[in-house]
Amino acid sequence: MNLKSSRKPLLAGLFALLLLGCAGTSFGAIRFDVFASPTEVIDTGRSEVLGSINMIVRGSDALSGTSQGGAVQIGIIYNDGPLQIDNLDGIKVFFTSGFQPAFTEKVTVPASGKVGIVSVSNINLGGKIVGQITLNLAPGARPAEGEWIHVEGVRGRIDVTGSLPGTNFKAQLQSINDPSANQFYPETVRVATVFDGMEVKIVPESYLLCFAIPARPTTTNYIKITESFNRAFVANTSPYTPSDRTDSGGAGQVPVVYTTTPAGVNAGTAAAESAAGYLGRPINATQFYVYLDLPSFVATANWPADVYEGSLNAAVTVGSLHLITSKTVAGDYAWAQYEYRSTNQTGWSDTKSESYYVNPTFTLSSITQVGDVLAYVTLSPDVDAQSGSSIIQPISNASSAGIPRFQQMFESDAAYNNGFVDDEMKIYASFIRCNCYLLFTYVTSENGYDTGIAVANTTGDTEVFTTAFEAADQVGKITFFYYSATDGYVGKYSTSEVGTGKSYIQLVSKQLPTGVTKFSGYVIAKAEFQFCHALAFVADTAWSNFSHGYPANIIPDPAIKGTALTHFRSAADAADFANAVLSGEALNN
Repeated sequence: MNLKSSRKPLLAGLFALLLLGCAGTSFGAIRFDVFASPTEVIDTGRSEVLGSINMIVRGSDALSGTSQGGAVQIGIIYNDGPLQIDNLDGIKVFFTSGFQPAFTEKVTVPASGKVGIVSVSNINLGGKIVGQITLNLAPGARPAEGEWIHVEGVRGRIDVTGSLPGTNFKAQLQSINDPSANQFYPETVRVATVFDGMEVKIVPESYLLCFAIPARPTTTNYIKITESFNRAFVANTSPYTPSDRTDSGGAGQVPVVYTTTPAGVNAGTAAAESAAGYLGRPINATQFYVYLDLPSFVATANWPADVYEGSLNAAVTVGSLHLITSKTVAGDYAWAQYEYRSTNQTGWSDTKSESYYVNPTFTLSSITQVGDVLAYVTLSPDVDAQSGSSIIQPISNASSAGIPRFQQMFESDAAYNNGFVDDEMKIYASFIRCNCYLLFTYVTSENGYDTGIAVANTTGDTEVFTTAFEAADQVGKITFFYYSATDGYVGKYSTSEVGTGKSYIQLVSKQLPTGVTKFSGYVIAKAEFQFCHALAFVADTAWSNFSHGYPANIIPDPAIKGTALTHFRSAADAADFANAVLSGEALNN
């Protein structure tokens, strides 16, 4: 028997048993099953909450640390986007008890260093600016299968990416300093999907200057602001429910709060959590700037103090926009900053797409001028655009404009603008003159005959009706439109302005349209003032033989609609809306 050859199988078996024993005691990698809880983020958001990342232990004999017994580093890299991290504070790590040794600093093992989140930064990775979180785990933790580490509270600069709605952002997990120390399945998870933050619709109306402003319009025009998805608007100002949108920390879970000085488990105090803020409970609520471009004759814009969800007239107490500041300058931009509020964020507001109807009214310095008020809206607090090609490190929320905040981008229509380009301002209110229309059924200036026309501007009626019942003083031109009996419309003629309490008197032969030398037919006159009355006389050119005279027919102004939306006004429609009294003659013109 060959004694030397017979010893080989025995030594090989002993070596194999030794390897198995060492694998269970000296070093064992941790296998993590990874999943995220993706969030909805707004395309113009500068500090949007990203989904939490969860790492769950799978398998037995897990042991934290490198193969050399040092601390192991886990990197979370937001490179599938790519995406910058915005915040230093507010990022928290929760873990089950089996990971407690991994998040306890080993004073006796200097190589372990700091534990928990030791770095939050933006880096250049292959020409892309990406956010990176480094998580240190001290050696010696033996978590059982099913135990977990949970990272949340990361906020991303979505607007910097210029991403359109529907874009997904993903994060990749890596075992940085020892590739064999941790394994992740999958290595990449989705953390957010981009949506448009709001839709804006501007419904215009005309202000008729013959009425007391703001008598018209009443509730027919508005600036409608609608959530593009149910959870876009976030409240954080009283009234709100304090338990809404808290973080996921609970009994038996230990938070590690990242601060500017990396710290261990002892940083997870109530005070530190309060300073850092809670996930979904930001420093400020979602806000809105509503801008109006005012003509010079508009003295002030009058903003509603509170706007309730769903209707101009609703008083729903759950969701509202509250006016926190406003500004108006004649001939310049007026603006109002509204803050979103909700008394039940998760139970009501987060279950529906809310709409708010803002309808400012106006005070005028003059009623003789005409023009338009233009409007658009941006989410706020608003910040200027930022390039995604330069590294800007995460900041402390306390020293920033707060969270959330948004790139200034103005919207004025419900259709999403494909690209980060401001919409043009759209008409919210048009100030137009009240007109008076007259029909002269027969007018002639030929064959030896002429027609004399007299039009009275009766708005100067203070002496008759007193200031309590008078018509608003109105001054304007008269335009005559000529319709030939044989040729139809042949042209028009406009006068100079006719003052209040005055009349325009002229022969038709003196006011024929350019190129027209003779005329017989009918004429419609449009006066740029209300309460006009007229008379026509037909006679020979020597004014020795009168043919006939007649009062002109008054045609109702089609711009003035009654309460039944007809083209005729009732007595109530002709009233002064502010005082409920008749305006001037209260005729149907």
